[in-house]
Amino acid sequence: MRRSLLLSILILFSTILFAQNISVLIEAENFDSKGGWVVDQQFIPSMGSPYLLAHGMGEPVENASTVVNFPESGRYYFWVRTKDWVPDRPETPGTFKIIFDEKEYKKTFGVNDGWQWILAGRVKIGSSNQLKVELKDETGFEGRCDAIYFSKDKNDFPPFELEEMTAWRKDKLGIPPPENAGEFDLIVVGGGLAGCGAAVAAARQGVKVALINDRPVLGGNASKEIRVHTEGLEFYTIVQELSTMHYPNGDAGAILATDTIEMVVREEKNISVFPNTRAYTVNKTENKITSVDCFHTETHKETRFEAPLFVDATGDGWIGYWAGCEVKMGREAKDEFNESLAPEKGDGMTMGNSILWNSVEVESTQKTDPENKFSVGWKEVPWAMEVAKDYNATRGEWFWEYGLLMNTIYDAEEIRDHLFRAIYGNWYNVKQDPENANLQLKWIAHIAGKRESRRIMGDYILKESDVINRPDFEDGFVEEARAIDIHYPRGGKYDFLTEAEFTKIEQYKIPYRCLYSKDIDNLFMAGRCFSATHVGLGSPRVMHTTTQMGVVVGYAAAICSENNCSPRDVYKFHLETMRERLDKIKSGAKFKH
Repeated sequence: MRRSLLLSILILFSTILFAQNISVLIEAENFDSKGGWVVDQQFIPSMGSPYLLAHGMGEPVENASTVVNFPESGRYYFWVRTKDWVPDRPETPGTFKIIFDEKEYKKTFGVNDGWQWILAGRVKIGSSNQLKVELKDETGFEGRCDAIYFSKDKNDFPPFELEEMTAWRKDKLGIPPPENAGEFDLIVVGGGLAGCGAAVAAARQGVKVALINDRPVLGGNASKEIRVHTEGLEFYTIVQELSTMHYPNGDAGAILATDTIEMVVREEKNISVFPNTRAYTVNKTENKITSVDCFHTETHKETRFEAPLFVDATGDGWIGYWAGCEVKMGREAKDEFNESLAPEKGDGMTMGNSILWNSVEVESTQKTDPENKFSVGWKEVPWAMEVAKDYNATRGEWFWEYGLLMNTIYDAEEIRDHLFRAIYGNWYNVKQDPENANLQLKWIAHIAGKRESRRIMGDYILKESDVINRPDFEDGFVEEARAIDIHYPRGGKYDFLTEAEFTKIEQYKIPYRCLYSKDIDNLFMAGRCFSATHVGLGSPRVMHTTTQMGVVVGYAAAICSENNCSPRDVYKFHLETMRERLDKIKSGAKFKH
């Protein structure tokens, strides 16, 4: 009798505990329909996840929606992870509502300081065990939602710490261990022009390549999402193929550029492209990488990429960083490499990030905007004026740049958002002038264009004297003629503007030894994370030059595959083969600006 009573109590306790733990996690980036919201994956290192952004340039975007399936009916508490992106002002620009089964919930979201889980209330799930959920943007001014968590237990509060929250997300979403992506000879992580150059060059020599990109389109800074124009020497024919006619920064010409890049890459049968795929860690044995683990930025499905060789074309040097390579970030002291353009003391300053944007003049605001919302006056944006002040411009340019004195990786969201405030406040100023009555905002990037972050150290470090004195490196397979171009804060009242200091040079060479890690035996670098000082990076950081780096790395990877050797062995034993092959694809193109 006593045993039977004890068993009944245990069963009852288990039932209550199970009921309390019934829960559902919905990632906003996994909504069935994104509506007008966009997936933003840039800030995973600092906030832990991709999220949905209401990037409406001042006009509310179409609702995002999804249908949520619940394990059982009943009442669920729910939490929403969001933030107020201008928390230092009484006015909140990025508010949104949640609609459950066509009924708008009373609470306003996007009003809390910093990324937080906000316990919002309860919602009733009927006998269908389903709930339609919509995100309703209220302002068009960059509202953001990461996830919604439902639980029958009010005390089942989601975790805050990133590491704990990552493990919790995987558990709640039921994500299995990474699946193997297939057999490859070379893994290229990063779908900017440097990564595309590496992939195409290697593929054309019979190397089976996986090209991993965390955005939906290729091209990186040159893509239609960011629209930075390309510069530098088109030294190899592959660089010419991936390049397009010059277009102004922020111009729609980048749409054609993206189409060209996608066409060139996807025509190669030896390249498998993995868009919306974010690398998050590496696995290694001793000083060799064995695989890279990634997840899909919308579904969170995990995939493992194994190969003998890897290319870090992430820009931020993530693969080398995770593998334990020596990395540098910021400015070296003048005496460290005897650089006249370096500061007396080293510091953490880098070149900053930019958000490009433009506007268009229409025939009449009455034709396109009967309510006259875009005419003189536009909208008041008091939360932006502290940044923009009285600045007045009708398009953005490279010098709209911020974050030089911040960390361009971990402070990237704050940097981007500061530039948003500059743009929207500036536009308010523009629209006070009657002459601008027919001007409308046409396009604003929500993905930042980066110039500098981590640099992975190779067997050689490019420095100022190499660019100015132009040594004839025997492995100098990348060439450039662009001035050393280093950016500094402009000073004055507009903190979102910079200036550039140019040092004219003649054509110089970058050694292949800058394009592989000195610490990891099977890791190449292509792009702005190559082995250089801050000053050494100033000239070759542009996209035609970094595409050259990718091409050289792709050819070296083919030689490694043929000879079962390391990137360093290519320098030691196969330079003549490299030279012969690369000579065949030299374009003879002159410098383009």
